[in-house]
Amino acid sequence: MTIRPYREHDRARLHEITAASFQDASLHGKLERMYGLLRGSTWAERKCREIDDDIAAEPEGVLVAETEEGEVVGYITTTTDEMSGIGRIPNLAVAPDCQGQGIGTQLINAALDRFDEMGMELAKIETLETNEAGRGLYPRFGFEELVRQVHYIMRMQDAKRL
Repeated sequence: MTIRPYREHDRARLHEITAASFQDASLHGKLERMYGLLRGSTWAERKCREIDDDIAAEPEGVLVAETEEGEVVGYITTTTDEMSGIGRIPNLAVAPDCQGQGIGTQLINAALDRFDEMGMELAKIETLETNEAGRGLYPRFGFEELVRQVHYIMRMQDAKRL
C-alpha cells in the first residue's frame, strides 16, 4: 500500500468510495433516511460535493491509499490553518471491501506527518456518535473528545415563530 498525493484523475474514485462508505457515518445519510431526497439531490451527491470542496480548498492536503496494482482504495482530506496552528481532517474513507486492513490507520498517520511538516500544533478530527469505527480508532492516536455537537433539524412548514 502506498499513500500518495491526490491527482485530479482520482476524483471519480474518491466519489465512489464516498458513496460506498459514508451513508451511515454522515449527516447527509441520516437526513435522507429521515426526509428523503432534498431538492432531488441524494445524500451521496451532497457528501461528494463536500469532498470536492476539500479538494478545492487544499488539494495538496488530500492523500490517497493506492494498492500495488494502482487501485485507489481510500483517502483522507486535510486542511491547515496557519493562524491557529490547527490541522483538520474533514474526511477519511476506505472502500468497504478494504476496511479492517489498517488503511485508515496509514492515512491518519500520513495526515499527522503532514501536520508535523507544516508546523501544526493541534490536529482535529470530527465524527458522528454513530460512527463506531471512528470512535474506536481516533482515541488510539491520542485524539481526545473535546465537546459534542447536536444537530437539530425541522421542516420549514413546521417552523414556529416565537
